[in-house]
Amino acid sequence: MIKQAPLFRLFKLHIKAEQRANFVAVGQQNLLTSIKQESGTLAMYTGHLDDAGVENRVLEVYRDQASYEIHANSAQFQAFKTVAGQAVVAQSVLALTPILLLEQGQGLRAVQPTTNVAYLTEMTAVSDQQLALKKVVTTEMSHAMTTEPGLVVTYFGQVTDEPQQFVRFEVYTSALAYQQRHRHSKLGEASQAIVSQQRTTEIKPDVFVTQGQLSFEAK
Repeated sequence: MIKQAPLFRLFKLHIKAEQRANFVAVGQQNLLTSIKQESGTLAMYTGHLDDAGVENRVLEVYRDQASYEIHANSAQFQAFKTVAGQAVVAQSVLALTPILLLEQGQGLRAVQPTTNVAYLTEMTAVSDQQLALKKVVTTEMSHAMTTEPGLVVTYFGQVTDEPQQFVRFEVYTSALAYQQRHRHSKLGEASQAIVSQQRTTEIKPDVFVTQGQLSFEAK
């Protein structure tokens, strides 16, 4: 269990289609090297939404700011930064305040093609219902992590600058594991009165890496 809140961020990147191969290759090298050499880099996920691979998402978790600085100054990230500077045409970043971050298993080293599937859910709480939403989601997440072996990663965070906005990220061992879990989930029913908007997007993996066994709960 990590006691100090990690650094947790979501990037939304739109890249040039002709640069995708270079972007993915240097990203793979960046993530695989970083997770091996940097103990403070806890998890990194890169994936795309569309078949052309131009709409990308990057999710990162670092132990603290100092750990991020180590990564940002690494040779592999500098190589990635150079290619990204040529490939990325638009980007935005969400700083997330972590609420509950849970993993099971010994860590991911998933490189496309992989059976792993991931889903990103963005939620807007009804006014004055942020605490209620936190309770409902974290209770469901904790239960799922102990009862659903196909669920390997589940993260929940609040957008730091927009406290009514929340992000949930999940990784499953397979599409079947995801379908089975959501067939029995009652989260949708429980959250209907406290969520004004919700959108779930599949993230097709490029590279998913974790140190493994991450566990953090905000107090």
